[in-house]
Amino acid sequence: MTKYKLQEFKLLNFEKISLYYNKKVFEPNLTTSLLIDVCNKIIKKKNKEKVLDLGCGCGVISHYLYKKKKIKEIYSSDVSKESIDCSIINAKFLKSKYDIRYSNLLTNWKNNKFDLIINDISGISTNISSLTKWFKYAPNDSGKEGINLTIKILKNYKKYLNKNGSLIFPIIGLSNKKKIINFMKKNSIKYKLLDSKIWPLPKTLYKHEKLLNQLKAKEIIDYEKKFNILTTKTEIFVCE
Repeated sequence: MTKYKLQEFKLLNFEKISLYYNKKVFEPNLTTSLLIDVCNKIIKKKNKEKVLDLGCGCGVISHYLYKKKKIKEIYSSDVSKESIDCSIINAKFLKSKYDIRYSNLLTNWKNNKFDLIINDISGISTNISSLTKWFKYAPNDSGKEGINLTIKILKNYKKYLNKNGSLIFPIIGLSNKKKIINFMKKNSIKYKLLDSKIWPLPKTLYKHEKLLNQLKAKEIIDYEKKFNILTTKTEIFVCE
């Protein structure tokens, strides 16, 4: 337990959650908090939903849902060993039943079906993430348009859902939203926007505004500039 320290994180709904964490695990962010808020609203049957948290990091989403009695067992996965270890520590801290495993996307969940899959796997253009420290300890194989992993999930998620099951996933303004939406339309995937939040880009990206403009012109990313402040948007979608 010396490797991880108990840390408090603030959520968008003014709640706070304490869990074990270290800096080699991807830190819960706005997208994580938006996903938690959406899940809290849409999961109706307490303790009856089988939920898979993809890209679990420290396990904050499952941790929250378990504490709220939305789920009775934790299912989650990641490609980071540090994240898996941290998530297991937090599951034990809750004294919960859990199945936490290494998995590249959904590959290690064959023969499993869920009522809800939460996709919190990276979805930011590698052109942008390479300029930040966001993915210093976490992989980002989303490609230059930031959509590779999201598209792979959208191609396969239905095999892992129970009847009337759903997938929740974010589209971040630092990726090609248009291509993701077109993929869903082309493949007759019904989708719905559940929530969205505008947030400021870090100051470290301001010196790369020329590159940002080039990527925006190519529709690879989308952002706005008002009063010399750069902002983008995270949107949370659900599909069946």
